[in-house]
Amino acid sequence: MNVKQNQIDNDRAKKIMLNLLIKFAKYCNKYEFRYFLAYGTLLGAIRHNGYIPWDNDIDIWMPRPDYNNLIRNTKIHPISEEISCLDYNEVKTFPFLKVIDNRTSLKEYFLVTEKNLGLYIDVFPLDGLPDDKKKRHKIISRSVQLNSLFAFANYRFNTGSSKKRRLIKNVLYPVSRIISSKFVCYALNNLCANYIYDECSYVGSVLWGYYYKEQLLREWFTPSIGVFEGHEFSIPSGYDNILRSYYGDYMELPAEEKRITHFYNAAWKN
Repeated sequence: MNVKQNQIDNDRAKKIMLNLLIKFAKYCNKYEFRYFLAYGTLLGAIRHNGYIPWDNDIDIWMPRPDYNNLIRNTKIHPISEEISCLDYNEVKTFPFLKVIDNRTSLKEYFLVTEKNLGLYIDVFPLDGLPDDKKKRHKIISRSVQLNSLFAFANYRFNTGSSKKRRLIKNVLYPVSRIISSKFVCYALNNLCANYIYDECSYVGSVLWGYYYKEQLLREWFTPSIGVFEGHEFSIPSGYDNILRSYYGDYMELPAEEKRITHFYNAAWKN
């Protein structure tokens, strides 16, 4: 079978990712791990009862204790034979968990990550944050620096939004390969190590996410039920406050030029 025949189109990719979400949610329910639909997936559930029409990925939040327990548990009890959980401690990947369909392969356009990737759902930890606003901003400022370092350590050669940027990045490319991606991931995951999720008033996914918008009230994250593509999943009861914090008037459709699609090539493995 040639490469073209192996390609997975966007509609099929969405069905595969939905199946991942269904199995992931069933697993979390079995082991009583808290999870919530997140970001565009949460917005899609509320505004469209499913995928945002131009969106093609799935995002999940998990409180840090449940997130860490999930990682430990899947090493003993995998979600299924067809599903892998990429942990930066074991493979080169992102600083958050990617739950992938290991029958597939995937190539991102901008970052060098395809060695371990297949079609996936992203799982982001929700960390506890300090009550003091200055301390929260200090943590988030450090996250911004570390995310820039992660991007620098993993960008693809000869890419950039302009000829000048491509030239600069190509010149710096040998330096970028020296940086330890694992170290950056470790640093991001330990930004809030001193703050216990269930004892904090503020929480957020500070290791990636929306940076300074990641200062949300924990009381908004009591479980409720939402519908996504005909299936029920856990959503935060305070979804209105959360979505307004990120997107403002989230029920209003954005201008066409702001309807961003994630770019990748997906295929079945031979």
